[in-house]
Amino acid sequence: MNGFYAVLIAVILFGINAGLYVLNKKTPVPEGCEELKPDCTGCGVVDCELRKRKEG
Repeated sequence: MNGFYAVLIAVILFGINAGLYVLNKKTPVPEGCEELKPDCTGCGVVDCELRKRKEG
């Protein structure tokens, strides 16, 4: 019976995750945020993909 509860909880969590993913994809991008460019001068992350693309 414990296995059934584990599978039930996993299915519920997967369903919540899938539902939130779909809702997030349907949400429109706010005005002014369509073409944002990153400002890499103030970022302290040295292993950033955007920085690698900009420098390379």
